[in-house]
Amino acid sequence: MRRKLQRIDKRRLLFLDETALRLSAAPNTTIVLPGEQPYLLATETSAYSKRYDMIAVCTGDRVLLPKIFSPKERKDAEVRGINGSMLLQFIDDVLAQAVEGLDRYPLTLVLDRAPIHINLDAIRQAFRDRGSEAIGDILLLPPNAAKRLSPLDNSLFHDWKEECRSHCPATARTIERIMSDAWEKMKPGPHYRHCGLTRSKDPYFDCPAPAMHRHGS
Repeated sequence: MRRKLQRIDKRRLLFLDETALRLSAAPNTTIVLPGEQPYLLATETSAYSKRYDMIAVCTGDRVLLPKIFSPKERKDAEVRGINGSMLLQFIDDVLAQAVEGLDRYPLTLVLDRAPIHINLDAIRQAFRDRGSEAIGDILLLPPNAAKRLSPLDNSLFHDWKEECRSHCPATARTIERIMSDAWEKMKPGPHYRHCGLTRSKDPYFDCPAPAMHRHGS
């Protein structure tokens, strides 16, 4: 799979995935005056604080506009997390128009094997229903490969959460703005290189047992 992805222009290679932030998120470090306690007061514990889910997409040179779902939207949809219908809603509301705006053809959309990503026909149809023909192919990553092959999992989402935490603690009024503003600051290019998606990278550089697998033979 990595070798196949290496052959695609990184500006035409899109990765889509979901992540979340809770109201309990807080900075990892803080500046404290002498005599003050080095902690932040939180109104909700991490286990029960409200979670805001986000669908995000990036190409090799930029991030695209995300879609954030509030706890109320999940409750109204009677779901605990993002489901297939919400993914299709994201394509209809945001992504189809965004990929057409890139003016790059064709584009390859890469997804992990989460249950909401499996219905590729419905995903393709959602783009067509919005008049978008930019997506030329949709690829599913091999099982357990996202941490190695997806720049979102390795580790653009980590950088995003760190940026969010630097503006926390968040409130219900500010958390969606914090999430979207932090996402707009992300630079995916280095993460594409970390995942070995550039042509110059050995596609087996992170193989755990190269002697046993003998890729060069």
